[in-house]
Amino acid sequence: MTKENLQEIEKYLKTKSLDNAVFVEILDHFVMQISSLMNKEEISFPEAFIQTKINWKSELEMVKADWLSFKKIARIEKNILKRRFEKMTYLSIVISLAGGLAFMYSEDFYWIFQIILLSIYILFSVYNFAFKTMKFSEYRSMSFHPLILRNLLLALLLIPISFLLDKNIWDSVLNQMILIFGISTHIQLLYYRTKKINILLS
Repeated sequence: MTKENLQEIEKYLKTKSLDNAVFVEILDHFVMQISSLMNKEEISFPEAFIQTKINWKSELEMVKADWLSFKKIARIEKNILKRRFEKMTYLSIVISLAGGLAFMYSEDFYWIFQIILLSIYILFSVYNFAFKTMKFSEYRSMSFHPLILRNLLLALLLIPISFLLDKNIWDSVLNQMILIFGISTHIQLLYYRTKKINILLS
């Protein structure tokens, strides 16, 4: 395989707007599969390249990143993000449940819990800006991240229930858990951005 062949593969994969880590991994797969086809079936590079593109057609098809997002990404990357979002959601649920228990147990203990969460949030925010790993436009767009929008939709659905359970919505355990869920999701988005792991911010 020539240098020009490698450049052609890279050019094709760049049209899929893949995250760097995913791009490198798929590039390796493409090179290995094309080389294997050229050697085993004794076919030319163009033929092997076309066959490999057909094999990867489904995984590299451009689809909506999320039902709450207008951005289109390759299906393979969507599946990776989906698993990552699921882990983030489960962790946010665990943290919000812990916050709910803290709220019911002791008001003082709950405020300590909130201060810790807010301190972590501020720490990651400052780190991202201080080391320029995040642009202000990305930080602003975080408010419209699919996970945050889901949290807002959930809040809109649960607030009426919360109001029925307790007329003072602010003192409702359910309301506090929704707030904690949102903060913990923000923290995780900032953490992944700090680690330069794709979470659909840019």
